[in-house]
Amino acid sequence: MKINGNEIYMGAYAQRQQVAHSTDAQFSVEQSRSINKSMESALDSIVTTDGNVNVSVSKEDMDFLCSEDGFARMKKDAEDLYAANIKQQQLIAEGRDHEDKFWNNTGDQWLTFSEILDKDGFYDNMSDEQVKEFEGLLERITSGMDNLSKCQYNTGMDFGSYNAGGKYFMSSADAATLLEASTAALQYMSENMIPDDLKDDFNSLIDMYRKHNEEILSEYKSPMESFNKVVSGIYKAGADFISKKPVEDFKYTAMLGDVSHNEDEKQNYKSRIADIIWKYAFVGDVDTALTLLKGEHESYVSGNSDDKGFRNYVAKDSEYLFKNIGEYWGKLVKA
Repeated sequence: MKINGNEIYMGAYAQRQQVAHSTDAQFSVEQSRSINKSMESALDSIVTTDGNVNVSVSKEDMDFLCSEDGFARMKKDAEDLYAANIKQQQLIAEGRDHEDKFWNNTGDQWLTFSEILDKDGFYDNMSDEQVKEFEGLLERITSGMDNLSKCQYNTGMDFGSYNAGGKYFMSSADAATLLEASTAALQYMSENMIPDDLKDDFNSLIDMYRKHNEEILSEYKSPMESFNKVVSGIYKAGADFISKKPVEDFKYTAMLGDVSHNEDEKQNYKSRIADIIWKYAFVGDVDTALTLLKGEHESYVSGNSDDKGFRNYVAKDSEYLFKNIGEYWGKLVKA
């Protein structure tokens, strides 16, 4: 799709749908009356439905929406939205490595993978449903790092439909875990789902994906980790307001604020995560991989604490993380 001279890629499935619905439909007088009647009925049902929001549309407004001018206005509004998104992505990419394709869509990195596959003809013999399913898997795999970009930068509109859930401001440990798990998942996809003649292009993108997200991670400062350190200082000072809430609310937050890791520890943690995934998930044993990953993460984040309550607190706080990883790895090994 080209907007103001700029090409914008929305995904293979979305492109197909755009082409399929690009021709102007011609309706007979009887069909037009039927459509108008159906719309009036639908609008009436909205107005009379119980709820907190009442919607009313005048006859003049409805006539405009159904007119050629109405469709043209909606098309223009959509184009303005896409144009604003292009401008925002260009601002984010300013001063970055221009060869890093992921800066064009750092909040929807799955699109970068899908675009090169599309250009290479990967989707040519697939049905619409197969394309939608494959792109959905790609989107799930990159969703964690996409969410990190969305909270780190103003990434503009979201082209995806999948919501990974979880915390908006994830910890640096969570982000590192997601990067290792998603990079390995992309490598599994390359080995098992991408034709041999397309592997080189796809593998080059995987390398770029890792480098891109390592750059983002190097710049990422989790507001929650900063907050934990503040709470730790307050907790140690014995501030009066601490007694007004359950001790555990502050105790475990303060304990998190006391945990820190040097560069060697960070690299060793990432290596252990990668080793577990390669040893177990790659052979289809996702359950064992998840159990071991949770244990590694719990030990790392808690600073190898032997406080059972603290470790449970850490485990509960990361449930969203392993739910996301388990979902896409489960789909991968069954594909």
